[in-house]
Amino acid sequence: MNSEKNILISRSIGETRVALVEGGVAREIRFFRDHAPSWVGTIFLGRVMKLTPELQAAFVDLGDGMTGFLPLKTLPKPPGKKPKNLTTLLHEGQRLIVQITSDATPGKQPKLTARVEIVSPAIVFHPYRAGAYVSSRIKDPDRREELKKFGRSMMLEDYGITFRTDAENIPEDQLSETAAYLINVWTKMSENIKNRKCPSMLAQMPDATEQTLRDFGATDVQNIIIDDAAEMTKAAKWAKTYAPQLSDRIIRYQEKENLFSQYDIDDEIEKIYSKRVFLKSGAWITIEETEALTAVDINMGDARFSTDRGKQIFTLNREAAREIFRQLRLRAIGGIIIIDFVDMTDKGDIKSLQNYVDDLILADPEQMQRGNISSFGLMELTRRSRLLSLNHQLLTTGNVQKNLETECLDLLRSTHANALSSPGKPQVIKVSREMKKWFENHSVLFHDFESKTGSALTMELL
Repeated sequence: MNSEKNILISRSIGETRVALVEGGVAREIRFFRDHAPSWVGTIFLGRVMKLTPELQAAFVDLGDGMTGFLPLKTLPKPPGKKPKNLTTLLHEGQRLIVQITSDATPGKQPKLTARVEIVSPAIVFHPYRAGAYVSSRIKDPDRREELKKFGRSMMLEDYGITFRTDAENIPEDQLSETAAYLINVWTKMSENIKNRKCPSMLAQMPDATEQTLRDFGATDVQNIIIDDAAEMTKAAKWAKTYAPQLSDRIIRYQEKENLFSQYDIDDEIEKIYSKRVFLKSGAWITIEETEALTAVDINMGDARFSTDRGKQIFTLNREAAREIFRQLRLRAIGGIIIIDFVDMTDKGDIKSLQNYVDDLILADPEQMQRGNISSFGLMELTRRSRLLSLNHQLLTTGNVQKNLETECLDLLRSTHANALSSPGKPQVIKVSREMKKWFENHSVLFHDFESKTGSALTMELL
């Protein structure tokens, strides 16, 4: 069985596309668009604009027109007894170091925390939380105790660190070097903070390749395959600092076929444009994402597992659950999720399915919680997602079709491929009036196209 784990990074005009592939199957796909970057993990020196006792939250000015929403329960723990009204801990106009934990969604500001973390693949550094901690995903009790003891020996004083899953297989001298580097990053970032411009960005900028490697760059990755020289340079620099063991696994992709096509990722993306996701058995699921929740329905279709009705339904629900949880992670779907399983009457089957779902939840890197299957066959889930879902990025709200920017960038990508196969030949794209206006508002893409291909690019109306 193929258990290889690869990171694919594909750079094209206007966007960077990323995929995590495990065992030949896409587990996560991300789109980083130049005109709408992901700010997750970025650290700011912000200014408190408004305090809201009703929400126990603050609105923080991050600069350049960005405002973040800060739940005050994420403030570093104050000395003594915590006040009932947390807004008394801050005042309007106050300077405050904050970090973005989830990107803005339609109608909502980016979410913030004041418990800043500086992240590497093996260690998370906590400037405002003292102590040494070990990820619950490290199960070996002996290794857990070794890491705790090692962490305590580092004399962190008021700082703290958490050893991530990757730390289980990394030598202590390398962990020590990484921790020292993270502490140095924080020291330089926070020194002379009173004289820093406010608001301003401090660290962990919104770079697609670096964010991808922070999230996916574990020791069990076999290859980091990149089709762009500039992104290769970024990845190599990042690996040298944070994960030296990955340096020799960074590979330049130079085949003629598109990287995402080579690994069948384009096929996965196309499925997002369809209302149905078909299963191998002939059954299918539908995923409907709304502002309030995501509803998932299961349809038996032509699937036939058994002549026994109970076994037929249980096997169908199990197959569907496996694909549903893959799709939730693949599409970065978060919030409230309702799964409408095909009704089961056997209590043993219901319990077995819930246990199977628990295993799927444990395999997901994001935090998830579930309720029991109701008498109507419904299971309610909550899933944290820090990024904008692919449905929001790729589809027009309320319609299962490509949105305007997706159509424009798809057209640009295919034209880019044509230009590379015919160096210097002028390229013409046929566009609608809406597409022409979008391109005119993002004219820098034409400059990027011409500088990368050497071909002039012009538009003609359809």
